[in-house]
Amino acid sequence: MDATRRPTTVMDAHDRPTTLRAGAVHPKWFTIEETLEALPEEPEDPTRFEAFMQLIKTAGALDRAATHVLADLNLTAGAFAALLELQVSGDTGLAPSQLARRLAVARRTATLYVDILARNGWAERCAHPDDKRMVLARLTDEGRQILDEVSGGYKQRLAALLEDLSPIQAERLRQLLAGIDTTGRRAAEEDIVERLAALV
Repeated sequence: MDATRRPTTVMDAHDRPTTLRAGAVHPKWFTIEETLEALPEEPEDPTRFEAFMQLIKTAGALDRAATHVLADLNLTAGAFAALLELQVSGDTGLAPSQLARRLAVARRTATLYVDILARNGWAERCAHPDDKRMVLARLTDEGRQILDEVSGGYKQRLAALLEDLSPIQAERLRQLLAGIDTTGRRAAEEDIVERLAALV
């Protein structure tokens, strides 16, 4: 006897057992519907987008707060970061492209930061010792002096913007943000490689 033709016991609307006669229901009601479309492997999740939007808002708020902290130096947070990167580079200096990579900004933005520092007398442009066509940016004596005098205090005031985080939370946040930055840079590099390959 066909299994789909056997009487089937189900619960009625009052939770009482009742028997369905053979042929009273469509046989496929008791089988898996083979025509159902496959569900996506991973349903669309808005969490990453919401995290991205929160990151944008927080970054904007921190940038405004940092600009207020640095107001008496007449620097933005980005220009101050450029000043610190030039300090790390020492007498060698950095090309605009190198400074841009270290700050994760566009090259024209890095050039703008150097312009700001140069107007204040804290940075200067010079030719690369091995390639006269390449221009490097490096700190002037005045730039090094201003950092020696005030950088510690400004670092503390900027760090205070994250005072609600414990040191462990701050380090975890730094690692997470560094991971995002690394992912973005790798994607950009792969895109450049693909474009170059297409030209061959």
